[in-house]
Amino acid sequence: MESSLQHSDAPRTADEARRQIESLLDELADVADTSLAPDEFYAQLLDRLTFATSALGSAVWSKGPSSHLMLAHRTDLNSIYSAETIAEDQTQLALRLASGDVGTLPGSKIGKVNYIMIAVPLRVAGEAWGILVLYQNADLAKSIVQSHLRITGAFAEIAQHFQQQSLLRDFQHHRHDWKRQLDFAGRVHTDLSYSKTAYRIANEARNCLDVDRVAILSARGTRSHIEAVSGVDKPHRRSNAVRKLEHLAAAVMQAKQTLLYTGDTDNLPPQVETALLDYLEETPSKVIAIVPLLNSSDEEKEDDSQIIPSEPIGVLALESIQQFDGHELLRRAERIIHHATTALANAQTYRQMPLAFVLQPLGRGLATVGWYRLSTTLKFAIPLIVIVASLFFVQTDFSIEVHGQLVPAVQRNLFAPADGYVENILVHHGQHVTAGETLIELQSNEFLLHKTEIVGQLQTAQAELDAIVVKRSQGLRRDPRSENRNYDSYENLSADELRLNTQIANLTQQRDLLQRREDELTLQSPIDGQVLDWEVDHALATRPVTRGELLMKVADVDGPWKLELELPDKRTYHVVAAQEASSEPLAVRFQLVNEPGKSYAGQLSNTATVVDLDEDTDEPFVPLEAQFDKDKIAHLRHGLSVVGRIECGRRSLAYVWTYQLVETVRRYFFW
Repeated sequence: MESSLQHSDAPRTADEARRQIESLLDELADVADTSLAPDEFYAQLLDRLTFATSALGSAVWSKGPSSHLMLAHRTDLNSIYSAETIAEDQTQLALRLASGDVGTLPGSKIGKVNYIMIAVPLRVAGEAWGILVLYQNADLAKSIVQSHLRITGAFAEIAQHFQQQSLLRDFQHHRHDWKRQLDFAGRVHTDLSYSKTAYRIANEARNCLDVDRVAILSARGTRSHIEAVSGVDKPHRRSNAVRKLEHLAAAVMQAKQTLLYTGDTDNLPPQVETALLDYLEETPSKVIAIVPLLNSSDEEKEDDSQIIPSEPIGVLALESIQQFDGHELLRRAERIIHHATTALANAQTYRQMPLAFVLQPLGRGLATVGWYRLSTTLKFAIPLIVIVASLFFVQTDFSIEVHGQLVPAVQRNLFAPADGYVENILVHHGQHVTAGETLIELQSNEFLLHKTEIVGQLQTAQAELDAIVVKRSQGLRRDPRSENRNYDSYENLSADELRLNTQIANLTQQRDLLQRREDELTLQSPIDGQVLDWEVDHALATRPVTRGELLMKVADVDGPWKLELELPDKRTYHVVAAQEASSEPLAVRFQLVNEPGKSYAGQLSNTATVVDLDEDTDEPFVPLEAQFDKDKIAHLRHGLSVVGRIECGRRSLAYVWTYQLVETVRRYFFW
């Protein structure tokens, strides 16, 4: 059977055949020195070998991962191999490769074809990695078989040379990658700053992997946040590309599986596929790899002792606008991902450490003074002594807490002048009034009854007086010299007139006094101000009142305001001592109860010399007054509650932190 690869112009003499074979070997040797792909090189080698020997075909068997032979490269062997016979030859070739001998092996017979195998082991660096096999007709002469064996050996030497060159190129390439990876590891572990570490990972990974863009995203719960993009000082977080990349990274983190896109979106989870297609609208990349950075936990499972992967700490995104093997990219990125995960986890741990910006320089300072060479006892004793000493020597502000309210400085109370009831209410809550304006009209039945009685008595006395005057005027018209004149009756009329005049004067005075008291039942505003009482018409309408009862408050809200404070009596000593030691009024800092977080300043203006009792708690307190700038408070209202502190100078930390405890101990144990 003629070989399908046999050349049409076969050599006519042995010399021509030798020269042609040498020419083929020279050409192949030149090809072996190039960086040709293994598939292309071995295809040319097998074609030339088959042509030079007019063989049925040729093949290269190589060791697989488990040291089993696999058919790596071959010419057309359909006339030789089938599924039933390939296993038999594989066993024979494996034994020949193990022995290292060069020679012929009988082949399996298929139909009318009977062939032999000329096998030459292939070695590199003294280790057999494969075997070159030439398939030839079994009826050839032994001399021809020996000649083909030598030719196959020559081709095997070129194959070994190519393999050596390939391994050398791979080694140089790997050596270059290793150097890059070492440089990458050294640079990303330089600093513990999270932002700087993310920036270095993005830029150094781009140089190591020869991709167009690398992005680092951090995990924030179920969402991702862009931290750094290679070649960019600060990523634009509001751009569509960044937002869609964050959405894609979040979907990949939830799946906890690496996403590799090379043009095909099949077999992807729906949420990942949707986010990927959305992101592809914003990027021209043809290869995208989204790798979750999983920081392995030290905890182990009880059943199989496997490391439990923790939640992703971030995502490494690789992009390239050129099409190439994505799986090879992930293989090369394995060590990069490992170092990036470790560096990012360390930076994240450092960022989460409280007061890290203080502890790091402190540690460097302690190392400089030889702190770590001290004994364990001194390491605990020295800081304790320093802390205790600092408590007594370091001064801080000392203040006393007080409670109070804001009130206008000028305010007046209206009281009931007598027992009665409210007849008319002429104002309402918040109404501005002027001095002398009528506010409330009261009515007293007692006054009305008494006034009616006095007026009646006054009218009776006046009538009696008028009658006496008439009688006296009639008696005077008679002749004064008449003998019938009654002196006793005349004198009685004079006495009655005098009595009635006195009685009328008293009754008039009583009537005027009652009128003035009745006029007082009309309550008028003593000042210009505002009515402070809430719902006065509902609270006082037709209500009976008693003398001295508080009915209404009027305050000048447009004038000055003051801060009324209640100082606990047990803290009075500190404020009095601070006042005696200072020539200036004590400062007061206070906050509104309805506006926490914002403080206002004031000055203590007056301290009472009496002690009062709190109606709710029965705790003794000393009333205080403080001045403040009312223009700095936007919404002033009467009675607005405040919490304040009176600044009483500076004291040691130990005194400020423990004075309440010390006073309590003294009060209960050393009384």
